[in-house]
Amino acid sequence: MSYSYSEEFIDQVRFNNDMVDIVSDYTNLEKSGKSYKGLCPFHDENTPSFNVNSDQQLYYCFGCGAGGDIFKFIMDIEGVNFVEAVKVLADKANISLPNQSQSPQMKQKMDEKKKLLQIHQLSARFYNYLLTSSDLGKEAKAYLNNRGFDNEIIEKFNLGFAPNRWQGLYNFLKNKGYSDQILAKSGLIIPRKNSSGYYDRFRNRVIFTIYNHRGQVIGFGGRIIEEVNQPKYLNSPDTIIFDKSKNLYGLNVAKRHIQNNNEAIIVEGYTDVITANQFNIKNTVASLGTALTSNQAKLLKRYANTVYIAYDSDTAGAKATLRGLDILKEEGLIVKVITLPQDQDPDQFIKEEQRDGFISLQQKAQSLIEFKINSILDDQDFSNIDNKVKAVKGVIPVLLEINNEIELAEYCKMVSSRLNIELSVLKNEIKKYRFKKQGQDRKLNYRNNINNKKMSNLKEKLNDSELILHLKAINELLRHVIRNPEIINKLKGSLRPKDFIKKEYKELVKLIYDFYDKNNKLDINSLLNKIDDKETKDLLLKLSVKDDDMLSYTEDMVCDDNYIKRIKEYQVAMRKQHLETEIRKAESNGEDDRVTKLQMEYLELLRKEVN
Repeated sequence: MSYSYSEEFIDQVRFNNDMVDIVSDYTNLEKSGKSYKGLCPFHDENTPSFNVNSDQQLYYCFGCGAGGDIFKFIMDIEGVNFVEAVKVLADKANISLPNQSQSPQMKQKMDEKKKLLQIHQLSARFYNYLLTSSDLGKEAKAYLNNRGFDNEIIEKFNLGFAPNRWQGLYNFLKNKGYSDQILAKSGLIIPRKNSSGYYDRFRNRVIFTIYNHRGQVIGFGGRIIEEVNQPKYLNSPDTIIFDKSKNLYGLNVAKRHIQNNNEAIIVEGYTDVITANQFNIKNTVASLGTALTSNQAKLLKRYANTVYIAYDSDTAGAKATLRGLDILKEEGLIVKVITLPQDQDPDQFIKEEQRDGFISLQQKAQSLIEFKINSILDDQDFSNIDNKVKAVKGVIPVLLEINNEIELAEYCKMVSSRLNIELSVLKNEIKKYRFKKQGQDRKLNYRNNINNKKMSNLKEKLNDSELILHLKAINELLRHVIRNPEIINKLKGSLRPKDFIKKEYKELVKLIYDFYDKNNKLDINSLLNKIDDKETKDLLLKLSVKDDDMLSYTEDMVCDDNYIKRIKEYQVAMRKQHLETEIRKAESNGEDDRVTKLQMEYLELLRKEVN
């Protein structure tokens, strides 16, 4: 595997970070024997199957198969490449990055990203200074104070002010030595279309600083402070450091509170988040747009299982919002909807009703199903038959999202009552819809039939009790090898890689033997980096993170000649069974040469058994 950093530096970063500490930023871990367990941050589950081995500094989820070392964890959880993962972990350990030779393209991209982060950090300081310490920001400061934001909250969210000047920020950043090209790439400075020169994107606006969840400034939102013929809000464009579909405003402040409460509240606007914080509702973030994305859902899933949506009533019922709620549900989050009074947003409501008023609304939040049904049925005239028919057609797909029959029955009663139709009529329409949908699915099911049969045959093989016991014995043996590599030399004389019946076991044993021969030791992290095959890598991870307490055989047992002999005998029996099947198949196909070859191999196995 090729890296842009030396192996020595990578090892230094690895040594100075602890896997348990890093993973604990994303999911709660509990000690389990010598390992740690928790709910997997990569998929939805109710029973912990995510294991971390603190000795080996490895993780593996027995539910979804995610696994690797500390760098792989950061790569997958943060969506970054290896070089960026090393940088994240180096920053966490306060280790300076070395001057390392990189490809020109990689070096250019890394330099550009670094400069853009610096530019945004400087710009945040520039805007904040003008708001808090300059006469230019007096009007903006008064505006924020009138909105109820005190100095403490202004500093907490690093609010600022962009002056009513065409090149205020531009001149400030140029004096810091940045080129026009990199300033244009920041999105904060815009090139003029019809003439040379550049101008500031944000002018005469209150500035809301946008951070990523790691606390780095990546963008800004600007709001006008006087009524002019301009958009009320203006936001940074997407850049290589800012993608609004992957970020949530206020998450850098809220993530610990979200994690502690195991729930997040999503609002629409910057001021909604800030007001909520000022009134001690600190697990609140804004979606940077009403259409929630799968990336935002994944981000929230790291910290909580339940999400409350608190959009204003007009926005909450919009199709884009409803699709966003489904995305949250698809990610495995429990979704509830807080219904605000007509024409009010969270900012207004919290200021009027205080924290207790908002918490009271939260306690009355609707489930996602209930909200969807009400969105279809509210404000409709059901004395009109066409409206009634349309409502039934709209509500049936929602009802069929319910898996619990009792819950479904209760919602059916509610819908039939509101529509003033017989319950039997609604149930009949549901049956017809199901039948129609099943018909649409039949072709797909037919196409998958052959694959299903193959899978069924595979399951029958895997359910062979002897095979299960055999693989259990092999796994125990290899786990002892990983923990006690000094027994490798003895095993090499008894078990060759080709003696194992499954491909990934053959490959792993060969790699273990070769690595030990060359290094006279076994380093699992180094060995992992040499494995390209996913099945082999997953096998090594599974064996490495399993707790010693789960082993049922002692070292003396697995090193016993009779134990190894039994393993080999079973493998011979499996090979004989396979040969018998192949011989019958070759005979039926008239493949005489192949029959002879297979029979010779079979006889050789019999000869070895006799001897």
